[in-house]
Amino acid sequence: MREQAQTRSPSTGHGPSESSLSSSSPPRGRRERAKADKRARILAAARELFRDRGYEGTSMSEVARRADVAAGTVFQYAATKTELLMMVTASLWPTLAVAGEGDRTETAGSAEDTGSGERILGLIDPFLDVVRSYPEQTTWVAREILFGDQGPHRAEVLARVEELETTIAGHLAQAPRPGGDDEHALAAHPTAMLGARLLVTGVLAEVNRARQGRTQAGELTDRVRRIVALVHHGVEDGA
Repeated sequence: MREQAQTRSPSTGHGPSESSLSSSSPPRGRRERAKADKRARILAAARELFRDRGYEGTSMSEVARRADVAAGTVFQYAATKTELLMMVTASLWPTLAVAGEGDRTETAGSAEDTGSGERILGLIDPFLDVVRSYPEQTTWVAREILFGDQGPHRAEVLARVEELETTIAGHLAQAPRPGGDDEHALAAHPTAMLGARLLVTGVLAEVNRARQGRTQAGELTDRVRRIVALVHHGVEDGA
């Protein structure tokens, strides 16, 4: 194991020696680097095991062994297995946000050629790529997002979901409408936000259906495209 027990200097009767202070109380920078290293190893081990064995097939003790840390150390970074799942999810989703920003940047200059529905699909497509790489894990993530207990890592994931919903709502509110203007788009924002939440929930439901074999995995992208179109038209009609 890479974790090492701290050594203690024998007492001299005159208080702790300089060497004992340096060994038992390492500089903050070194402590923080050690914590960051353990966290990175735990995160990498969990990602690999979830991908290779699935969420149900992975135990916390296996993550500890793969990360080369003590079993109890994993619980210092994720109090439960579901929180570990959320920790892994939060590590994957920043990539999605970056990819989505890239898609929006590319389409910003061609708004007349690319509809808001296609821009929304550009935001969701990277998520679907992760779904294909971690099919079982994504199903558990969907359950935790909708029904899970509170926890710091789940809260982080929920914040990412809310950010995605807000971004989608922005595209829905700006969708061109006959006679539409900025004031119209602003007035449509509550409807757009509701539509964005329905869209994200619908995508999570379709992911779960695909995992259960109730629909073909190859049809997932097409189903998501239909959900986007349905919500997009619904927001237009409801504004």
